[in-house]
Amino acid sequence: MNPQPQPTDLDRYRSFLGLDCAGRAERFVKALRVFMHDADHDDPFWSYLVAKLDGESGPTHDPLYHIHCHLNDIRDLLDRLDEPQLSAELDVLETECC
Repeated sequence: MNPQPQPTDLDRYRSFLGLDCAGRAERFVKALRVFMHDADHDDPFWSYLVAKLDGESGPTHDPLYHIHCHLNDIRDLLDRLDEPQLSAELDVLETECC
């Protein structure tokens, strides 16, 4: 069996091969959980998002699904709470994976 060819340049409009969107979303959510549990970053949206991510509210989906569904809310909170690193990671996820 021949292996699938790998794209020479990564472009989600041609292929998701090599983008590791699921892994990147998992790492983003892991970093986001650390950030949102800091007392200085308290917001009611975090409780809602955690319930969604953990499958306690509504159907269980993968992290990329929830990032995509709540992209603007997450971005707004990260901007208001001045978290440029996670904001930049979110921008990359949106551009390359959502």
